[in-house]
Amino acid sequence: APTDFQKSRFPAEYLPKIEVIFDGIDRSVYNGQDEKLRPPTPGPRTLAGVTVPAGRRVVTYVSRGFESMRGFDIFMRTAKRIAQLYPDVIFIVVGTERIAYGGDENYIEGKKSFKEWVLAREPFDLSKFAFVGRIPPTELAKLLAATDLHIYLTVPFVLSWSMMNAMSCGAVVLASATPPVQEMIRDGENGLLADFFDIEEFAKKAVQVLKDPGAFRPLGRAAEEMIAQRYSLEAVLPKMLSLYERTAAK
Repeated sequence: APTDFQKSRFPAEYLPKIEVIFDGIDRSVYNGQDEKLRPPTPGPRTLAGVTVPAGRRVVTYVSRGFESMRGFDIFMRTAKRIAQLYPDVIFIVVGTERIAYGGDENYIEGKKSFKEWVLAREPFDLSKFAFVGRIPPTELAKLLAATDLHIYLTVPFVLSWSMMNAMSCGAVVLASATPPVQEMIRDGENGLLADFFDIEEFAKKAVQVLKDPGAFRPLGRAAEEMIAQRYSLEAVLPKMLSLYERTAAK
C-alpha cells in the first residue's frame, strides 16, 4: 500500500501482510528549481499560460476533477474570503470539470458539473481566478515551484499525487487536517493544516503566508527535503525491488 492510511483501510487480518511503499515522486520533474522561480522576480511572470503581474501573489489548487471529495466547493469559498482579506492575489486552478469520485451528480440539480453548481450558489469574482485545465507535468512542476501558496483539500480518502508533487516542488502547502494528509504534513513544520470545513481558519492562515511568503519558505524547503528523502523514486524503488525479490524467493 502506498500510505499507512490506505493500509489501515484493510481488514485487520490482512495488515501484517501489507508493506507500505509509496509509488515514488519523479524528482527530475517535480523539484523546487533552486527557488529561482519564486519572488522577488523582475517584472511579470508567466505561469501555466497566465501572466502574473509583479507583486501579485499566486495561490494554486490542483485536482483531476472539481468535486466535493477534493473540497472544490470549500476551496472556492476559501479563495473568495482570501481575496476579500488580501485582494492582490490570483488563483490558478488546474484540473477539469469531471467528477472522478463520489456522488456529486446526485445533487447538482441539473447543472453540467459540480463546478457549475458551486458557482451558481453564490457570487464569485472570477477575475481573480484562472482555470487553466490540464497542463503537462513540466508546466505543472514549474507552477508548483513558483506558487506562493498551494491549497489542498481531501476527505479521508486516497491521497492525491498533486499534494506530494507540490511538496516536492517546495511549495508551502495549506491542507485539510484529515488523516491521509496528516500522515505527510506536520502543521508548522513542513506545511500548514486547517479544519476541512473551516473557511475562516483556511483564509486566516493563507493570508499570513501571502503577506510574508519569505517567513514561510522554511516550510516549503522542509516539505521538499521530506519528499526527496522518503518519497522520491530513489527512496522507494529499492524497497519495491526488495519486496519483489523476497516474494520471488519464497
